[in-house]
Amino acid sequence: MQRLVTLTQEFCDRCLRSLALAALVSVMSWLMVAPEPAYAASTAETSTPVDQVMAAEPRDQAYEEALEVIDDPNGVQKAYKDNLKQYRQENPETGGLVEEAKELIEKITPSKN
Repeated sequence: MQRLVTLTQEFCDRCLRSLALAALVSVMSWLMVAPEPAYAASTAETSTPVDQVMAAEPRDQAYEEALEVIDDPNGVQKAYKDNLKQYRQENPETGGLVEEAKELIEKITPSKN
């Protein structure tokens, strides 16, 4: 009989500990700090040049141009070269070190003509 009482007390102690632990975990989850929103929407002040170009150019026209580039087997390479040429005209100061290295390599290596 005494053993039954001891087992019952141990069982009650374990149940109380389990309930106390569950209550502690639930209170801790309530007190957690919520993450801040991402603020993903951009304002007009923070728009990039790409956004400005895309806003000025109709989307249908851009889609048609992209289709023309994709349909041509060499279209992607041509579009890349045209974009690179336009970028270099607009930004002559960028890529100087790489371009100088390319020129040095071309001078050093024998031509295949």
